[in-house]
Order: sequence, then C-alpha cells, then structure tokens
Amino acid sequence: MRFLSDSHYIFLLYLVIFCPLIGAIYAGFWGNKQKSLHVGWVNSFLIFLSFLASVILFISATNGVKINATLMDWMVLGDFKTQFSFVLDSISAIMIFVVSLVSFLVHLYSIGYMANDSGYNRYFSYLSGFVFSMMVLVMSDNFLGLFIGWEGVGLCSYLLIGFWYIRTSANSASIEAFVINRIADLGMLLGIIILYWLFGTLRYDEIFDSLANTNIPSFYLGVAGFLLFIGAMGKSAQFPLHTWLANAMEGPTPVSALIHAATMVTAGVYLLIRANPIYDLIPHFGYFVACLGAFVAIFGASMALVNKDLKRIIAYSTLSQLGYMFVAAGLEVYWIAFFHLFTHAFFKSLLFLGAGNVMHAMEDKLDITKMGSLFKPLKITAIFMIIASMALSGIYPFAGFFSKDKILEASFGMEHYFLWLLLLIGAGMTAFYSFRLLMLVFFAPKNHSLPHPHEANSLMLWSMFPLALLAIIAGFFEENFLHFITQSIPLSKEFHAPVWLLIIITTAVAILSALYAVYRYKNGYKECSGGFIHKLLTNQYYIPQFYKKVFITPYGMIAEFLWQKVEIKIIDATVDSIGKFLIWLSKIFQSVQNGSLTQSLRLMSFGVFIMLIFAIIEFWR
Repeated sequence: MRFLSDSHYIFLLYLVIFCPLIGAIYAGFWGNKQKSLHVGWVNSFLIFLSFLASVILFISATNGVKINATLMDWMVLGDFKTQFSFVLDSISAIMIFVVSLVSFLVHLYSIGYMANDSGYNRYFSYLSGFVFSMMVLVMSDNFLGLFIGWEGVGLCSYLLIGFWYIRTSANSASIEAFVINRIADLGMLLGIIILYWLFGTLRYDEIFDSLANTNIPSFYLGVAGFLLFIGAMGKSAQFPLHTWLANAMEGPTPVSALIHAATMVTAGVYLLIRANPIYDLIPHFGYFVACLGAFVAIFGASMALVNKDLKRIIAYSTLSQLGYMFVAAGLEVYWIAFFHLFTHAFFKSLLFLGAGNVMHAMEDKLDITKMGSLFKPLKITAIFMIIASMALSGIYPFAGFFSKDKILEASFGMEHYFLWLLLLIGAGMTAFYSFRLLMLVFFAPKNHSLPHPHEANSLMLWSMFPLALLAIIAGFFEENFLHFITQSIPLSKEFHAPVWLLIIITTAVAILSALYAVYRYKNGYKECSGGFIHKLLTNQYYIPQFYKKVFITPYGMIAEFLWQKVEIKIIDATVDSIGKFLIWLSKIFQSVQNGSLTQSLRLMSFGVFIMLIFAIIEFWR
C-alpha cells in the first residue's frame, strides 16, 4: 500500500542519502576555523532529517512498497554500463533505519563529548561523510555502487580513527585499519569483476535472476563468492584480518559507537545477507563461514576476559558478536544474522557511549582496574551500561536474549552440535567479561585518586536514552522482523530444536558466569602472575607479534633496500647524472649564446666548412 507518489518516495530516498553529504560539505567549509557550535547542531539536524525520511520509508516498506531510483548514468564504456541507482526493499529499509537512528544519536552525543576539542568542526565533517558513505553502501542496487560506499566508509574510518593525528598510536592505528581493509577490498573488487564477467551486469536483481535461470559453473561462482567474502572479512574484522579493530579504539569514543558497533563493521554481514542467492549455490561454503564465525566468537571473547582497557574490551566483544552473525549467515538463516545485527547495533552503541561517559569522568583513563566506586557519581551511566551488558549477555528480557539465543537454537536444530557448544562457551565468556567490566568500573572499591568524578551532561545522557530503550524492547519485535525481512530473504532453511531446554541452558550459563564475575571482582582487581593461558590472551595470541615478524619487518627491510639501494643509488643517481650531463653540455654551448657577432660568424663559417666536407665526401662516393 502506497501512501505517497513515486516522486515523493524518490525525494525521501535522496533525502536519506544526501542530507549527510550536505552536512559533511558544510562542516568542511569550517574545518580549519575555530570551533563553531552551530556546525554540530546543523549536522545533527541534517542527520535528523535523514532519520525522519528513513522512518517514513521504513513504514512504507513494511506495507509492501519497493522503490528503484536512478540518479544518473555513471559509466557507459562499450557494452559496460552502470548507474548511480538505489533500491528500497526490506533489507535496505532496516539498514537505513538503524544507521540513521544511531548516527543521529551519536551526532547529538558528540556535541557534548567533543565540546572542548579544537578539531570539533573537522570531526563533524568526517562523521557526516561516513554516514553518507554508509547510506550509499546499503541503498545501492548494484555491486559497484556498494563498492563505492564500501570504500567511502573505509576512507572516513581512516580519518576518524586517526582524528587525533598528533598521537603516534592514533596514526599507526588508522594506517593499520586502512591497509588491512584495502587488502581485503582488493579481493572484493576482483570478485565484482568476476561477477560482471559471468553475468554481464552488476545489478543485484539481474544477477540473482540469472542464477535462477542459467547454469553457472560452481567453480567460477565459488571463486567470486570467496573473493567477495574476503572483503567482508576485512570490513567485519574476521580472523585473520581482525587486528585493526581493537587498535581502532584510538579514535574518539562516539566514533567507536557508530563505526565499530552499528555500521561499518556490520557491512560484511550485510554483504553476505545481500548476496545470499550466490552463497546458497556454493557447495560447503556456508559451513566454512559458520566455522570461522564460531571460532571468532570464542577468539574475541577470550581476549576480552583478561583485557584491562575499557574500550578494547568492548571492541573484542564486537569482534565476538560479529562471529555470531557470521555463524547464522553461514548456516543460511540470514534473517537471524540480520536480527542480531539489528539488536546488537543498539546495545553495543549504548555500551560505547557509556564508556565515553566513564572516560570523561576519569579524565580519559581507560584502565578498568584503576577505577571503582563510580556507581554513585555516574548513576545514570551505570544503569545504561548495565542494561547494555545484560542485553549483550543474552539475559531475558533484553534484546540480545532474543537474537543471540536464536543463533544457538539454529546451530543446535541443524545438528551442528560442536558449533552450538562453541557458541554456548562464548555466551558464558561474554557474560563474564561484561560483568567483570561493570564490577571493576562501578562497584569494586575505589582504586583511583580523582576527587570528584562527574556525570556526563544532560545532552549526552538524553542521546543515550533511546538506545537504552531499544536495548530492552527491540527483541520483542522478532515476529514482525521475520515477517518483514522474508519479503527479501526467503526462509531457505528450517530447523527444529528443544527451544525451552536450550533457553534454560544458555540463560543458566550466562547468569552463572555473571555471578562468578560479581563474586570474583566484588573486592576489586588483584594482580596475579598468570600462567601461559593468561599471557597468551593478554598478548592477543601473539598474532600481532607474528604479523610484525613475518610481514611487517620483512616488508620494512625490502622497503629500506629499495629506498637506499634502488631509489637513491640507481634511480636518483640516474636522474642526477642526466641533470649533470645537461649542465656540462650547456656550459660547452653557452658561448654560442653570448651575443658576440664575431663569435657567431666564426661558428657559422665552421658549420659551412663542415657541410662542404660532407658534401665533397658524398660527391666522391
């Protein structure tokens, strides 16, 4: 049922996409000027307009409205033709709703959080630019448009992670994120090229229709799907391309709430969901994705168990939850993966913003073992973070309970019992590190010297309230979500599981793990020497060190050799020699241009003499 005309829907669609771009350009004009408060408010208002348009389009999509809009032809090269074109369906409707809502709240929060930062104007330009890129990514109706948005969010992520570029650590983290994502994106681009070679088009609907009507060799389809998946691995920080995510916490905390919780890192999951007809036809590939996701769920959660850095713990938590989403996508229950993406966006953003409040109160200190007794001065923040942690732990009636338990039900119901066991262990770890964080920050005895930690300002707290509300109620929309998303994603896999038994087991594991964390850390953190496992987890399984020795150091040595031996001694020396030779030559011939008539006549006579000699020789031949 359509409430508006096609032209009005298309206008709203363009409003969703281009309001953030207008905000980015507006803030960019003020980028090198002194802080201007209106920049934050104008950008927030433009994102709010985008959110309102997203809500109208979302409601329309729930009533069966589907829109295709073409802005303009982009490239026409022989038989190759592509357009800037967009689609509104149930997948993109949910994504723009989540992205615009979280973006708007993060923009509001940032007005307070970045109030005293000299790069205030520049920050909002980058932030709105990121939102624009994300909207292009999720609303494009073809793989090339998706890739443009994909690269845009990568660029803006680089700028935001390295926002405080005077810090060496922030510079290194931004470069690491950029390089790892570019490596993965190369794989994705090759996958897109193969898709065009196979199908002669890059539009989603045309490719998916061709899959149903033509017999494409599974080998070529598998290669294309795997290369696309490499791009998804990089963007969603899946092993072994995961190391950038924790280091990306060098950026401002609201950036982490937006990019590393609700939007960019979920782009890989979105790609798997959007390209589900391709992956359904690749034999055994889904099981590989599910196994990788289960491994990452345990892998990320285990590193969060021992970490002391407030933001890194939440980052490892994000890594773990992305693993859960990949499991669901690999088992071909795409709607469950999407549902967990939906709920996770709210409670993880809330958790990051709460961490920002704690950092403000603690003068940007991040070591949770040096905090304690912050519940009283930061009561509202504590309540919000407890809500987010309960949702993350999968405890009823919070949002995470409904989406995460559904993934465990699917893995058990499809008889992937080992995957289910790994995810169950991951759920226990999640509850433990979540309540470990809460205890050490808010309830353990005071272990800091700050006299009066203070609560965040009211604007920051009010911007967190909708996220807290959604972290509680979002799970109850499961049936509506399923009915809506099946307009675009067919229920290709069904499963039957002892639901109540699994719920009891999972809830018991989560609650017991949380209670153990409360008991262990009620008196604060006690230093211990730790064994091999503790050192392994503290050092991130020594993977960064391994990468440094195997990849970074040899690459640095090669670069050093090319610089010192090839560039300086060969290339530079050759160029310098050519210059010196020309200088020497010019000194020889400079007498020709000294302005002396006598000298010119002599040279002319000499030239005529030489010509006569050549003429005589030629005559006598």
